[in-house]
Amino acid sequence: MRKMHSNATFQSQFEAMERAIGEIEAQGKIPVFKEHAYCLMYSDILRNEGRSIAAIVDKYLDIPEAERENQATAAPSFPIPNPTFLPDRLFATFTPVFIIRHPCRMVPSLRRAVQSIGAVYPNEDTVFDTQFKWQRMVYDCYKAWLSTPEGIEAVGGASFAEHLPVVVDGDRLVNNAQEQMESLCQIVGLDPSGIQYEWEAQESETPGQAVFVGTLHNSTGIIKSKDRSGESPVLEEEVKKWTAEWDEKTAEVMRFWVEKAMEDYDYLLKRSI
Repeated sequence: MRKMHSNATFQSQFEAMERAIGEIEAQGKIPVFKEHAYCLMYSDILRNEGRSIAAIVDKYLDIPEAERENQATAAPSFPIPNPTFLPDRLFATFTPVFIIRHPCRMVPSLRRAVQSIGAVYPNEDTVFDTQFKWQRMVYDCYKAWLSTPEGIEAVGGASFAEHLPVVVDGDRLVNNAQEQMESLCQIVGLDPSGIQYEWEAQESETPGQAVFVGTLHNSTGIIKSKDRSGESPVLEEEVKKWTAEWDEKTAEVMRFWVEKAMEDYDYLLKRSI
């Protein structure tokens, strides 16, 4: 894996993404990109320290060459600054969709994944991996812009802008997938008949894939949650389970990260479809 990406830089990968957007859209298709919000942010936002990488340079590679010169002065004006390193011009072209999961389910899931590869938990990345503040920052930026005349016009009108950004609750998604996906498709203008709810299992290509998406690869359909009551987990009850699975010290550390995530999670949950 390291050898595969040994020559990769933020700039080179950004340019590859822009080229992919251009190629996909030239085929009349809609590109979809999935990434953790914090992976799109400069270190001065994440850690309150100096930037560790050079500023991304937008070469407009997603746009036909004949149109690039006109786009150079077409950057939007955001009421809240864009918190990512994606250029404002490109950032404004995405239809933002966020998937969230209750911290009481997210934190132990991450703990098990980290444990399976022999890594230390918590570690220096835990503050990023377990928090929803990064998603909220991106959400608020988009929401503020999509409430302006410029933003509303850019996405095609108020009837579309009022439903953006889209927030999908992960628990509802796995337990009532068809309803959630039909709602999402209606908002973004996609045909729901193209959604697959069953598929063939596949092998994970790397140890990292086996740890983080192995369940998906081994599945042949949506695996609903064990608790289908629709009720939110109770933290004190979950702490008892974590204590039994690991130990009291680990459970208390996990409680800390859950409590730290709840405010931003609740904020996004209230805005979910």
